[in-house]
Amino acid sequence: MTSKFFNRIVTRFSLRWWVYLAIALMLFSQLFFTHAIYNRHMFFTEPWCWWTAHWVHLGAWHWVLNVVALSLLPEIFFHASRRFFILLWFALPPLLSLLLYFFQPTLVLYAGLSGVLHGIYLAIALSAIQSHYAAERRMGCVVVLGVCVKVGWEAYSGSSQTAELIGAPVVLHAHLYGAGLGGLIWLMLRLMPLRIRSILIK
Repeated sequence: MTSKFFNRIVTRFSLRWWVYLAIALMLFSQLFFTHAIYNRHMFFTEPWCWWTAHWVHLGAWHWVLNVVALSLLPEIFFHASRRFFILLWFALPPLLSLLLYFFQPTLVLYAGLSGVLHGIYLAIALSAIQSHYAAERRMGCVVVLGVCVKVGWEAYSGSSQTAELIGAPVVLHAHLYGAGLGGLIWLMLRLMPLRIRSILIK
């Protein structure tokens, strides 16, 4: 019992510190905003922007909203894998950038974490549904349903209330692509042999 409780605390705080490091990376990237955003015309000449475009933001409110959402992750999913978070943190940005480039030809500039956040939350929530802890499974179901409803409503209505708050248009396709990528990464890991999967997301 003591061992399980200790492992639970270590896992939670370990993920929390990785989230804090991710936030620090976002703050550092913001210092180089003009060289970090997604620019369609510079897509292949500035490949680092495939990552950094999702770590920088258009303004204070834009940054705060995404940081708050990211900070809540370890508080909602106590047993989430830090390795899985790190995998998602570095895999989702370039994949999302590629989707935006090939499927959104009219999108010239882009910045913000929201698309990646949708992927992270959905992937970790899907993993939580298989947790040994009932509370984690319930929370996973709630988050999966919430993300799907949100993305579905945005696709149907074509609008987002966030745009008014941050004072800039919201690229709703990024939310849809991010959630889809998160679900796909989770599914690919589930299809991997248990030995490899345990190394990647333990």
